[in-house]
Parts: sequence; C-alpha cells; structure tokens
Amino acid sequence: MVNLVITAKEVKGHCSAGIRAGDRVVLRGANIALDESDKVCGFAFASLYPVIMAARLGHDLKDLGLSERLVQCIDPGPPHSAGGTVLFEIKALTET
Repeated sequence: MVNLVITAKEVKGHCSAGIRAGDRVVLRGANIALDESDKVCGFAFASLYPVIMAARLGHDLKDLGLSERLVQCIDPGPPHSAGGTVLFEIKALTET
C-alpha cells in the first residue's frame, strides 16, 4: 500500500479543529504518523476516506473521474455554518 500525505490547501472561515493552510497529515500503512503530522480532524476523514483508500490501493484517481486529488471537508463553512471548510490535497508520500 502507498503511504500518503494530506495537505490543507485552503481554509475558508474558522476551522473548528484549528487546521491552517499548509498543515499536513501523514498516513503510513493503516496509521496516522502523529510525529510527522500537524492537527488531525476526525470529521474531515468522512470526506477523505474514500479517496484515501483508492489512492492507497494504487488506483489512478483520474480513472475514477477525479482530475485532482482534492477533497473538501464536510463542514460547509460560512455563510452556512459557524465553522470553516478546508480543501485538502492527497498525494503519495515521496521520501526525502
């Protein structure tokens, strides 16, 4: 399985989990690498999970109709909620 990095690309409003643009979550195998990750929002994984599984299994997301690996969290943000919404990018983790 592919290890992944999920990066917050854009935040609209105020994210209740405190995520800011540039924050990242690293997934190694079935685990969140907490020592390599910034803030983690459990609610965001509701939107991220289907894309995470497809990417980790090596599927080219373009074959699934996704031109990019961008996913938005489930909080719609202003003006629809008091919270904020985050746009995440999911990529295979390249070791440096």
